[in-house]
Amino acid sequence: MKIIPLLLAVLLIWDIGTGPASHRAFAQDGDKGPVPVTQNQDATSSHRVLVVFSSQTGEMTDQQRVLDLLIGHFTDDITFKNTKVVQPEDLTNVTHLFYHGQVKETLPDNFKNALTNFNGTLVAIGYNSEQLADRFSFMKVEGDVSVSKITNETDSINIFPQTISQVTAEGATTIVRASHGAGNEYPLFLRRNESYYYAAPIIEYTKAIFLGDALHTVFEDEHARIRPGYIRLEDIHPMADPKKVMEIAEILKEKQIPYMVAVIPVYTNPDTEKEYHFSDSPNLLKALKYMQNNGGSIVLHGYTHQFNAKETGEGFEFWDVNNNMPIYHRANEDAVKKTRRDFATDAEYEAFRKRQLEFERDYIEEKIQRGIDELVNYGLFPLAFEAPHYTMSQNGYNVLSDYFSTYVGQVQLSDENWEVMGTAPAETTPSIFNGMSLLPETIGFVDPKDPNAIETMIKEAQRYSVMRDGFVAGFYHPYLGVEGFEMLLAELEKIPNVEWIDLKERVNTVRSENVTIESGEGLVKVDISYRGLFESSPSYLLYRVKDLAQHLTWVLVGAGALAVVLFTLYGLFLRWKWRRGYYG
Repeated sequence: MKIIPLLLAVLLIWDIGTGPASHRAFAQDGDKGPVPVTQNQDATSSHRVLVVFSSQTGEMTDQQRVLDLLIGHFTDDITFKNTKVVQPEDLTNVTHLFYHGQVKETLPDNFKNALTNFNGTLVAIGYNSEQLADRFSFMKVEGDVSVSKITNETDSINIFPQTISQVTAEGATTIVRASHGAGNEYPLFLRRNESYYYAAPIIEYTKAIFLGDALHTVFEDEHARIRPGYIRLEDIHPMADPKKVMEIAEILKEKQIPYMVAVIPVYTNPDTEKEYHFSDSPNLLKALKYMQNNGGSIVLHGYTHQFNAKETGEGFEFWDVNNNMPIYHRANEDAVKKTRRDFATDAEYEAFRKRQLEFERDYIEEKIQRGIDELVNYGLFPLAFEAPHYTMSQNGYNVLSDYFSTYVGQVQLSDENWEVMGTAPAETTPSIFNGMSLLPETIGFVDPKDPNAIETMIKEAQRYSVMRDGFVAGFYHPYLGVEGFEMLLAELEKIPNVEWIDLKERVNTVRSENVTIESGEGLVKVDISYRGLFESSPSYLLYRVKDLAQHLTWVLVGAGALAVVLFTLYGLFLRWKWRRGYYG
């Protein structure tokens, strides 16, 4: 039994002694358990926001979650409440009150009474603004109008025709305008003192970018006009081509551009169900370590990126796409879809829902834990997470926040339909992320089926430039080859004021039961419980032993070769000495 502690000691010495200068690993025995991850402190703010909403079901919808993404750019202190449950005490210490009237309704007295003594900033969106005390008595909604163009002080974008409310107002300032053809302009977002009104109940994709920029005025936060951005190399799993990966890595190193590497630890063959790990592809693992040490930052992109025997990289992992629902059952089991109508009492339904959510939590935790541990055992240190195909339930984001402080990509906005997807125009810490920061993907990817994919990505980058600190963020699949990547990079480099994000420079925290990873100021600190790591999977210890043995073999080979050289030199020296003595 003493062999295990001895191996741990030897492996620890080997890990510390041979690891890159920017990484330090410290072994700690014992169970640490997942601890809620602390959010990026740069996102904290003195703004305290309450969002009161009217919706068809009384629950948050994708529309409130879009608003959450926009507000989260300015504060991490956001609370959502339906009009029917708001009480006056909910407005205590609130600096900014948003009311989102997604549907028409008579506002409850409890909410209207709560507004009586509120003197802070009030932003009304959509319907029912005429019921908000006398804060909006300066304006009148006169019906609907179709618009196809949106304009603010610096930008103007054409959109598909949409309907907004036609508003007339006295003494108000128009921040964002809308128009149709050469006709009249209408206020889309206007202000009088500390009261703001957005003249549409639906916060559509393009309009959301304009609203997001206008919120800088609402929160009085004049962020710098820069273009944060990132390039993400996508779907790198154990069967990826190491040559193509290295070719792109060398280009980015030469240009000194930091980037992200979305890594899938396990590739599952959909026909044979055989699993492949990075230990099966030493050249690819070598390339990933090269990337990590030369500008790349690892992003955990699921564990197998598949469910129901789909191919890794193609399938979904945290969403049952066949039944369009969260993962509430094992892959080889039939899905059970029930609603409240299928149960005799509320208690029975709530018990059913509790079991579903507990199953989903256990499933996600196992995947995340194994993903983190496996990468770390290979010397790869993930600093952020990206859900496969961006699909994950709201409960899933809550579970994920126990492990990661940073998420990259797009966001699933509905628990009923995975295709209700969205993103934010800039970095955000929405309430639905439970403290995680979102680094949004905004410009898409190079689709090999679209000959104009790169042109489309650049147009999207221009669209997001409406936001004064809007992101330029997209991804590329290395299997497409270096030529396509060079074409994309050439176009991205033409965008002015882009500042490429280096995850290692940011404060990120990743925690599992056996690992803690922290980054900042270009360094990554890794704290590993080797006992817990190796007990969780014997294969991790086996890999480490093989890796150590391989290096020791090369050390012995080198020592043997050196001994032969020294013996040869010594023989030559003795021969020279003999000849000198013999011949004088």
